[in-house]
Amino acid sequence: MTLSKNEKEQLLGFIKSHYVDYHDVRLLIARDLEEDITTQMEEDKELSFEDALKQAYKKYGVIGFSTVSEDYMKKINTYFYKKVILKVVKNEASTLRFWLLAILSFLIIYSIITSLITMPFVLAGGFIVLIILGLIFYFRKLHNEIKELKKNDNYYYLDQLLVSNNSILFPFTYLPLIMAPHIGRLAENENWSMAILAFFTMISFIAFYLIYFRLYKDRSEILKAYKENFLNNKLDYKFEVI
Repeated sequence: MTLSKNEKEQLLGFIKSHYVDYHDVRLLIARDLEEDITTQMEEDKELSFEDALKQAYKKYGVIGFSTVSEDYMKKINTYFYKKVILKVVKNEASTLRFWLLAILSFLIIYSIITSLITMPFVLAGGFIVLIILGLIFYFRKLHNEIKELKKNDNYYYLDQLLVSNNSILFPFTYLPLIMAPHIGRLAENENWSMAILAFFTMISFIAFYLIYFRLYKDRSEILKAYKENFLNNKLDYKFEVI
């Protein structure tokens, strides 16, 4: 037994009304509820869809869908870090272009840092300005993107991970700000201190590159793969993945 299209839409609306904000999490909860509802209706032919839904929802207790939502979000987080972040990093690190750009950026950053070592305030100010400008640009795009996604009512939790700073890459973007005040204590030798700071600044630029150009820019392809490889498998094609 399966639910009708209208009943599935009612089910998703019911889940949304109980403060489940992300469409993919709603679909996963709906899969569980549908199994429970259809089992009840098969055992009791006179039971209506509405009554079966009420009985199924009672099993979630007073906290409703909060716990199950968190559980599914943890699973999506695991998918995101293993199948998206790790894959992107591996793919980029396997190319010669990536290493050439990394080495070139390190040499340029190192030369700039060493030329400004006698002007620490200029050096620190430069780091602050560059990082703040990068963050302003990124979060401005982020705000507009999230606003548009939420209008469509198809806002996936994976969307949130892709366009927000909820990523293990993000802390690397502000490493230079943390390390710059302690530049004199990074190593006993001044040149080594400069090299260490240049290295972590290079890591910061690489993190910005991966977040914006490989995650944010490619999010439509990443989301498509997520629907095909994660959601459809979990849903067993019972619900249409929009």
